[in-house]
Amino acid sequence: MKRFSINILTLCALIMPLLADASTYRLEGMVGGKYPIVIELEETQKGLYSGRYAYNLTLKRDGDVACAWLYIKPDRNSPYSEWIITDCKGKVAERWYNVNFIDHQHLTARMKNVKGKVYDIEASIAGQSDAKTPLNSYFKQHLGEYASDFNLLSDSRVAKRFEDFMGILNFDALIEIYQVQVPIEYTKGMFWSYGFMPHQCCDPVAIWAYDTQNNSFYVWIRKNDKDYWWSESGNIPFEFKELVDATF
Repeated sequence: MKRFSINILTLCALIMPLLADASTYRLEGMVGGKYPIVIELEETQKGLYSGRYAYNLTLKRDGDVACAWLYIKPDRNSPYSEWIITDCKGKVAERWYNVNFIDHQHLTARMKNVKGKVYDIEASIAGQSDAKTPLNSYFKQHLGEYASDFNLLSDSRVAKRFEDFMGILNFDALIEIYQVQVPIEYTKGMFWSYGFMPHQCCDPVAIWAYDTQNNSFYVWIRKNDKDYWWSESGNIPFEFKELVDATF
């Protein structure tokens, strides 16, 4: 019987392709030529995709939260051309068929929802023009000032970002609460401040923070003795939770 051996470097070379990061794609498109959507896909295996998509109007209204998205997975019977779409509770909301992701640039499909209505879907790879500019120097020059001194929440660069991750209604609630303000401070890599309504300290009350390490905003609001959290990065870091606990 012949014995076979394999060099460890050769073995690693064989294994590494299996461990390579999955390709990810962000697309922008339309449903039925009328409703703007954004799609985020991950190619887990060649030609197989999973991910999520959302209507722009829903994200603008509700913010970037889990239930603003619908979730994509390949249909078990026809995984390369049909997708099952579920809501955040796992309930089937739609089925996409005739799915074609051409050259990883342009996606076409037909969608049938639970009411039996059928729509065409078209989407293309999104541009990079929406990249968020870091605001470290911006906040550094306003350290110790009140946000109202330089109209922070009216600044188009800032307001747009808050609307995107909180939703317009929640951002409006933040503005309504954030009236009696404390000057902007700097703690553990974050510029931050809090505020409340006149003669109503401290419910409702709001804290916002800008994280200089990852260029992200966080917001905490307490209203009617309930706590609400938002994060531009998708995660609430321990440092922000610690800051909130130390303040209130």
